[in-house]
Amino acid sequence: MLILNSEEIARLVNRKELIAAVEEAFRIHASGDFEMPVRAQVDYKGKTLLSMPCFTDECFGAKLVSLVPENRQRGLPTLFGIVVLNDGTTGKPLAIMDGAKITALRTAAVGSLSIQYLTGADVSHLGVIGAGVQGLSQTLFACSVRPFTDVHLYDRNEKALHELAKKLTDELPCVKVTAGKSALDVLHQSDVIITATNTELPLFPDDRSLFKNRHFVGIGSYKPAMREYPEALFRNLKYVLIDTDHALRETGDVITPLENGWISEKQIIPFDRVVTGKVVDVANEYNVTFFKSVGMALFDLVAAQSIYKKAREKGCGVEVDL
Repeated sequence: MLILNSEEIARLVNRKELIAAVEEAFRIHASGDFEMPVRAQVDYKGKTLLSMPCFTDECFGAKLVSLVPENRQRGLPTLFGIVVLNDGTTGKPLAIMDGAKITALRTAAVGSLSIQYLTGADVSHLGVIGAGVQGLSQTLFACSVRPFTDVHLYDRNEKALHELAKKLTDELPCVKVTAGKSALDVLHQSDVIITATNTELPLFPDDRSLFKNRHFVGIGSYKPAMREYPEALFRNLKYVLIDTDHALRETGDVITPLENGWISEKQIIPFDRVVTGKVVDVANEYNVTFFKSVGMALFDLVAAQSIYKKAREKGCGVEVDL
């Protein structure tokens, strides 16, 4: 069995290859040829523990994740976890991998896949709200699917904001990276906006004129009380595209608009229908699209399998006997 830590996973991952793996996960999801129970979520005094198993014909496994938002004040990651990958025939454990790194990379691959499918090649300005782990990963992956010339960042934490700006400037030397004064400032300057925050109040004013001719990627709202977007966005949408039906129960950016009648259930469609070509025309006269990701175990499993195969090819990781 292989043990793969965060650094080894980062060295192994090719962004475009991982995006292709996630694309295949959406196709598997559309086919129904998998088994994925509703993930178990336990909340206790602001902390969250998630257990996410999944089966495909080739392999099965599970991810165990802890989410502790207060860790940002402690100088620690908000998310820790492990992914266990098993052989699909024998059940033999194949690998244990750093779950936080798998989550960060596959979530960014999912977000960038929506950009690949739902934006034109002429988009040039990317806006990113949230300077955490996802702020970094989402930006790097987004810039691998579109030739963004400018990246506009915002976070209420100025230290984190400027640290992210420096990292991205080093990673993307051909892209102009700037720190915005507010979320609204970033919105005004961007063609594509990615939000990766844990806010319970919308990041933008409730003004429908703001939500036109843009693609939005919602990453941060992973609980019913969390909401990154105002009513105005939903009033301008033809569809809300979701990565999994779990979003109907887990995120305030789907639950609240439904409860208040800003959107109807028939407007909420799975993104795999776009990937498989069953839905093509996703925008209306406002030319605004919104993809909401809450994640699912199938992404973790397919990403872990892809990384495991590459690790075997390259002889990476630490081999251990159970």
